[in-house]
Amino acid sequence: MFIFLRFISDLFFISLSFILAYLIKFGEVSPRALIEFPLSTYHAQLIVVLVVYLAAFQFANLYRTRRGFLIDIDEFLGIFSGVTMAWVLLIILTFLRGEYEFSRQLIILSWPITFVLLVLSREILLRIELYFRKIGMGSRRAAVIGGGVLAKSLADKLKQHPSYGILFVRFIGEKDIPLLQEIVKQEKINIVFVADKVFSREKMVELAQSCDDLGIEFGAIPDVFQILTTSPTVEDIEGLPMISMRQSRFNPVSRYFKRVFDVFFSIFGLLLFSPFMLVIACLTRFTSPGGPVIYAQERVGRGGKIFNLYKFRTMVPDAEKITGPVLASSDDPRKTPFGRFLRKTNLDELPQLINILKGDMSFVGPRPERPVFVEEFKAIIPKYIERHKIRPGLAGWAQLHGGYNMPAEEKIKYDLFYVENWSFLLDIKIILKYVEISFSMQREN
Repeated sequence: MFIFLRFISDLFFISLSFILAYLIKFGEVSPRALIEFPLSTYHAQLIVVLVVYLAAFQFANLYRTRRGFLIDIDEFLGIFSGVTMAWVLLIILTFLRGEYEFSRQLIILSWPITFVLLVLSREILLRIELYFRKIGMGSRRAAVIGGGVLAKSLADKLKQHPSYGILFVRFIGEKDIPLLQEIVKQEKINIVFVADKVFSREKMVELAQSCDDLGIEFGAIPDVFQILTTSPTVEDIEGLPMISMRQSRFNPVSRYFKRVFDVFFSIFGLLLFSPFMLVIACLTRFTSPGGPVIYAQERVGRGGKIFNLYKFRTMVPDAEKITGPVLASSDDPRKTPFGRFLRKTNLDELPQLINILKGDMSFVGPRPERPVFVEEFKAIIPKYIERHKIRPGLAGWAQLHGGYNMPAEEKIKYDLFYVENWSFLLDIKIILKYVEISFSMQREN
């Protein structure tokens, strides 16, 4: 249904954008001019425009059901690529058909109008769709077999992220498994997840067969691979499946281009935000005298190198004088009122642009931890040291999924996923999501 609504909405707003571009070109923007637009004169050109845009949108995968954590960012980037692709095709078409000389100006003028209108209209439709998914409409109904930490973690994630299109319905305990058929029919279950490491291989095969007989999906959440690797690959060796551990996608070339990106945009960011940083410094000094404006704290970087991370001070002076090194919490009484605002908006992290320029950090990467916590975590968490193969980041994949208070055991899974699945596109998506969280003040601690 929502795909059809997007299709109709796109037809309307693409047409409206070209009509507005026409009116702006001739300086006649008014409700009356909009009503009196000579549609009969330009309907043929408008049909060509719509066909090109819809073809470009189909190529950009804008007419499929999106699911996943970065659904809004994927939609935004999809609109950008689709509108740009259509814009380029229409410009080429005007060169091939010289008689439409004046339309080239309309096409150039229409790009920002089309982009803005489609972003707004599709965002509204996306929010409505996510609301319906949250209440169960259009979502697959899921049951989770298990009662431990892993099962609870899976249920929490399904509840927190309706964008996956899976509605958590209930847990199924080991004693209730014989009643699986009744539960599936009664609760209208579409998919069953096993999230308990106590089940034997034979029992897993039996559960998978039961779900297949019931005509529902079956999924198993692995336990060992959550730590060993986030994305095992399967190779075929003469008919035998071989599971391999995926290696980091970082190589000297990708590191070089990632560093060039960091240097360029850190300089740009410092120039752009320096007036705001000056204002924040003055307000920090005024609202909480007696301590430094910028707080330097030791963190562990790439290869275990210790560096000083810079932040605007958000806590009272000498906050750890009594408690010692502790992780901040969402209701930490040591925060100042202005410091709470800085943390909510991520403005406290603006000085880390200096760390990025110096090469201590990158824009995207695992969040750097303090040495005392690194020593503690690497002793109890397998492969924890793997996160130090790359530069730590201002924004991190784990940070977006669970905030700064996520347990280290959970955080390492996301850090390893980022290391093993890195791409420039993933970096761009993480940065855009980080900006969205900053503007919406969703940061927890």
